[in-house]
Amino acid sequence: MIGQKTALTFVLVAALAMGCADQSIKQMTTRPKPADGAAEQRRVVLFRAVVDVGEEAMEDPWGVHWSGLRLFTVVGPVGAKLTSLHSFLPGRPDAASSDNGWGFVALPPGEYQLVFEGNAMRFAMPGAQFYGLEALPVARSPPALFTVPADGNLIYIGTFVFSCQEPVSSPESLKLECKTVEVRDEAKAAQQIAQSALVKYGPMQEALATPPQAKAR
Repeated sequence: MIGQKTALTFVLVAALAMGCADQSIKQMTTRPKPADGAAEQRRVVLFRAVVDVGEEAMEDPWGVHWSGLRLFTVVGPVGAKLTSLHSFLPGRPDAASSDNGWGFVALPPGEYQLVFEGNAMRFAMPGAQFYGLEALPVARSPPALFTVPADGNLIYIGTFVFSCQEPVSSPESLKLECKTVEVRDEAKAAQQIAQSALVKYGPMQEALATPPQAKAR
């Protein structure tokens, strides 16, 4: 009987944790009202992810590809442990920009870490993680750090560019190996998206993220 109670407790705790994670993700991917009160104060954090394969960028990195390739994001406070419950697709400024790798998260002011999770990919750089599942390998990039300032409602933190190639000798399910990542400043393109899809949040600020270590092992 004690064993059954313990098992039930674990199930309830897991369900509550999943519910909290779902609620947090919903808040991060939902556009805040520009007139949010002091109880929330979420800001729109705009960014872009680019997966370069040779000289060509992967089309729609947030979409499901026939090969299994797909990107997700993982966001949390600096120093927090990020688990598999935290991966999600970012919010879409609009359909066209999302297809080009643009996304947003809505967060209160503070210091955060941003990680990219890739299906059928490997990030071959210091600080990255790789889960060599036979059916579909999953990788996590090293974290980039960014700050959401207290003033302003719209912040651009940069364009994260992964330089990748097809692996020479790997399982068939592994499609890309990414050697480096850098944070580029595409403020002009971000400004265009801000003025078309996110205009209600006012002027865009720049607060470029600190890139993770990008040298290959």
